[in-house]
Amino acid sequence: MSTCQARAALAGNPSDGYGGAVVAVPVPDLAAFASAEPADRFSVRAADPELARLLSATAHGFADAVGRPTDVTLSATTTIPRSVGLGGSSALIIGALRVLAATIDHRFDTIALAELALSIERERLGIEAGLQDRLVQAAGQLVSKRFDPVAVEVLHPPGDVPLFVAWRREAAQTSDTVHRSLRRRFEADDPHVVASMHGLAEQAAIAAEALTSGDHERLGVAMNRTFEIRAMIIDVDDTTTSMIELAVDAGAAANSAGSGGSIVGLARDREHLADLARVFGSHGFQIID
Repeated sequence: MSTCQARAALAGNPSDGYGGAVVAVPVPDLAAFASAEPADRFSVRAADPELARLLSATAHGFADAVGRPTDVTLSATTTIPRSVGLGGSSALIIGALRVLAATIDHRFDTIALAELALSIERERLGIEAGLQDRLVQAAGQLVSKRFDPVAVEVLHPPGDVPLFVAWRREAAQTSDTVHRSLRRRFEADDPHVVASMHGLAEQAAIAAEALTSGDHERLGVAMNRTFEIRAMIIDVDDTTTSMIELAVDAGAAANSAGSGGSIVGLARDREHLADLARVFGSHGFQIID
């Protein structure tokens, strides 16, 4: 069995598809699980048609890029809420790629695994996405990522970083719609979008330095500023806006975790996290830290 965790972008998103930079973190309490059981012929087992399509696309992508896996039955499950911006699809794909690789003793490096996962989503599933989800999930650690050229740096904060993730299942929406509109504007050289991508990359650099030095106040500023820039180039849904406002009003920093209806927040300390859990729960939001 292979496991791949959800992810949350702390700062810089969504500049990953536009030559920018992003800092992101895995979410250990939410994950996808893929398994491959020996069989007489290769097959995919999934009751959900969308999951079956995703696994089939992954198997074909793996076969073309790496080689034919051995005869197994490929299946997967997940605890990541769907379409809330926590990297649920990419986690399933990366988990499946890893388990298929194990059948032929193939070892991926981090960037190759992330790039193959992205190509499967874009070319085989028709999903517009960026590389940042796949890089943090392939690395499985808190990372700073640059995208022109692609580079990954694992970050090691000197102490605990009191982060939390919140979402509402009912507000789920596909990130594909957001990215397609943004892509068209970027490729048309919309000056506001192009400038915003540079601004987002700057926030990622600030966040990375703040994490490395243990400066949580500066990290919080970069997270808040990332969301402010994002809201200037993307129509943010009402639920995400409400969660951001709730977090800020309660004394936390916050940013959109992805593009689908979830946020990532930074509390002052563990006691503050407990207070935030009560606040978000009382408003009907799911929250984990």
